[in-house]
Amino acid sequence: MQFYPYGSALAAAALVGLCFFAWQVKRQGLKSETVGLLAVLAIPFGVLGGRAVYCLCRFTWFMEQGMGWFFRLTEGGFMMYGALLGVLLAGFLVSKITHQSAASILDAVAAPGLVTYSLGRMADLLCGQGYGWPIEDWFSVEAFDPEEYTGMSVFHLEDVSFFEGLPFSVEDGYYGNFRWAVSLWIGVLGLVLVVILLRARFKREGSRSIFCITLLACLTVLLESMRQDDLMRWGVVRAGQIFSAVLLALLLVVCQVRMQPRPGAKTICLEWVSLLGGMGLVMVAEFMLEKKIVFLDFVPMDGCYVLMILACIWMGITVHAALKRQDAA
Repeated sequence: MQFYPYGSALAAAALVGLCFFAWQVKRQGLKSETVGLLAVLAIPFGVLGGRAVYCLCRFTWFMEQGMGWFFRLTEGGFMMYGALLGVLLAGFLVSKITHQSAASILDAVAAPGLVTYSLGRMADLLCGQGYGWPIEDWFSVEAFDPEEYTGMSVFHLEDVSFFEGLPFSVEDGYYGNFRWAVSLWIGVLGLVLVVILLRARFKREGSRSIFCITLLACLTVLLESMRQDDLMRWGVVRAGQIFSAVLLALLLVVCQVRMQPRPGAKTICLEWVSLLGGMGLVMVAEFMLEKKIVFLDFVPMDGCYVLMILACIWMGITVHAALKRQDAA
């Protein structure tokens, strides 16, 4: 019997999330059978959803591999947002079976789902994924533009040994250098967001799950940009960032539709200008990272990430403000 460390870590993450969900179900007064039913449905639906979206994103490549590749799950190839769709579908089915509100079930699964995701992203390091730039290049004064002597960071270090190893970096088994441990940071920040999610107070059912997905989308926009591994790309565009932007837009629509009375045209326009402005800043930061904006090519990469952090916070605030208005309506 072969042991798969990565798969075992994902199973452990799912188990922790399931135990947390059982506590949430009891805390919210939902029916006890909700736990077992969601576990039976959410895990396979999440796996199949993540696989299906991955195959759609790489459809030409997938067809070359043959339909049988879809079921060779140990070879990897999943998309987070496909798994999210699977979990949402499972929540709606459980609500129909148990005759409970789908919104209340999704609220209960929000924090446990985010815990599962965070622990699962930490596990990426076990399969050689989830890494960023080499730290020697990051702090080098000659990494990007020797003539301009700018480097990738505003901080130039000759000795980077302090950053070699966890929690800062992981060793690349192929090249033998150390790279930023981005997936570990995603996991840690995800757990911080779990605390924020649990401390938030909402009146309407469904608001907590909307807030959870908002936090997840903003986190993904930022940290997908930092990854330099085998993440899904369409040319120079990262698929995770596109999906996150679309999801934030959909969440804003949901908040505006749920608001009673409906917001005025001025409020709706201001919210969309704010959200699209944040997305525009993310695009600018991405082009700056690629040195595609000539008159801004002097900006170090850590400066670009500061701009992206501010843009992600702004997008999150925009959707959260709309969420709070519909929650109070």
